Amino acid sequence: MKVSHKIPQQNLCMNCDTSSFILTNNLGGFLFLSTTPVSKFSGLFVSYGLDVYRVLENIFPAGGAMGELENHLDHVRRTGESDSGKLVFPSGINGLQYSLAKKAKIVLDFDCRKVYDMRSFGRYYEVNVEKDRISVKFTKRTDSKEDGTHGREEFSFFIVIQAKGFDAKNDYESLDRWEEHHYSYDEERKDFPASRFVYRPFILDAKELLISVGRTMKEAEEELDKLKHHRPEERHYLTVDKKKDEDAAVAFVCAQDSLEKLKILHEGKTRIFAGLPWFFQLWSRDELISLGAPIRLGQFKVVKDILFHYIRNIGIDGRLSNRIPDAHLGCADSIGWLWKRVGDFIDALNAGRELDKYLSGKELDEVKLALCDSISVIEKNHMHDGLIFNKMNETWMDTDYNKSDIRDGACIEIQALHLNMLHLAHQLTGDAKYEKKETVMRIDVIDAFWDGALLADRAEEFAIRPNIFIAYYIYPDLLSRSEWEAVFKNSLEKLWLDWGGLSSIDKTHRLFTPDYSGIGNQSYHRGDSWFWLNNLAAVCLLRNNAIEFEDNIRKIIDASSREILWHGAIGHAAELSSASHLSSKGCFAQAWSAAMFIELIMEVYLKE
Repeated sequence: MKVSHKIPQQNLCMNCDTSSFILTNNLGGFLFLSTTPVSKFSGLFVSYGLDVYRVLENIFPAGGAMGELENHLDHVRRTGESDSGKLVFPSGINGLQYSLAKKAKIVLDFDCRKVYDMRSFGRYYEVNVEKDRISVKFTKRTDSKEDGTHGREEFSFFIVIQAKGFDAKNDYESLDRWEEHHYSYDEERKDFPASRFVYRPFILDAKELLISVGRTMKEAEEELDKLKHHRPEERHYLTVDKKKDEDAAVAFVCAQDSLEKLKILHEGKTRIFAGLPWFFQLWSRDELISLGAPIRLGQFKVVKDILFHYIRNIGIDGRLSNRIPDAHLGCADSIGWLWKRVGDFIDALNAGRELDKYLSGKELDEVKLALCDSISVIEKNHMHDGLIFNKMNETWMDTDYNKSDIRDGACIEIQALHLNMLHLAHQLTGDAKYEKKETVMRIDVIDAFWDGALLADRAEEFAIRPNIFIAYYIYPDLLSRSEWEAVFKNSLEKLWLDWGGLSSIDKTHRLFTPDYSGIGNQSYHRGDSWFWLNNLAAVCLLRNNAIEFEDNIRKIIDASSREILWHGAIGHAAELSSASHLSSKGCFAQAWSAAMFIELIMEVYLKE
């Protein structure tokens, strides 16, 4: 597949293996397509609140394989042997624009369902053909073959298709058939079922389709009207000099666009999805880590709304919920990331002399009170012998494997996060007790974690993992500059991957798994290389000793740039890679991967 990035003043193209792309409407809906659907999460999805529904599995011209894919940021163009098709999924509309260079036969495969509902029975489609449009009503009913009742309606919604250059008598061919489709990526990930029967009701002969979705026919028609009057909105992104590194410059713009695509409007506020096509929830850890980029980009209104949402939703245990909807999993680090980003936000406002513009005296008092209360409750509930403890699966490394790698106890990045909270509390309140607490805890952490050469991943447990970079990013004052340099050198010997990433565990460790193992989690935190952490590590290496670690920094930038541009879903930063070679694995578009790449490029090319 020839892949091209055609963005303002920059144009790159290359032949590569991927044919996947993701567009979004910033309402929680997304369009994830490939030449052939690769997953049950492929297709057109819409969202109501945080309830996500699949509508179409695929839309494509009949006959002729796609040979070229162009990324224009706000739309995608696919070119085949005989035609070229443009796809637009406009922001704020539950509707899709699909236009061809010339009139052709178009196939639509339907799979209307709640996103996780894999039931096969009780799916009913009613098709109504009019002059220049087709309406489809989908109804989901229970079926005794799979359910405790039979024939009970669960939900319905409507799809309206307006076709340009279409005549119902001559340009509509009824098929009314079900086809089984197999999903290669689900098979690879062992995410079963890896096949599904989808409905192909007809083939249309048209030049353009406007496809709208609604929970009622009236709502679908309203969305169709929005589509008709839609005008492209131009987004402006920060750029860097492409003469220095053209791939990184284009990937930098793509990463900003990807992060914008992952923004949604939830309860009247802009929020950030963790990733697509299946992390379409609000994960506190992911969202707060990802806020570093909007802060650096000056998107202060969005940042403030998200920060105050979390400040006002701290639990009685002093922590934050893992996600919305609740995942019923403890979260030890989100609260520390909240206060890290609050500190970054205040620093950025002070640097631009805009503190009074965005934070009133009353709001600053609210911040101080919430921070101090959070520290008090966390220390009461989770501190022992001067360290903060967590249970299994409560850090970002939140999967175990056969209970042989549960990462409970006192973890290095959790200590750094709490030390930063104490530092911020002293900075904001001027109360010397927080400075004293910070000094005492720092000594306790050094005693438990530092052996003069390595920094332990867990207290007195020296398995080498890249979490030491998170600790530096959060709280560089833990060790001296030269001590940190020694830690990085000694750790990189065990973690470095020649293609430009870090393993998530020592490559000589008995649990190290070189290739992505899918949803079984064997490789997830035991070998897989995480792009967000690779980019964060490069930021840390740059800040510590840019000359000494120049080669590592450059290779990480190159690998992350190549992944964004030519792997996975074009223009998006994936969740992770196999350790053995650069690849796009896990989720195709991950917010913190893109956000940390943005931070890295700004640190390298736009540092003041």
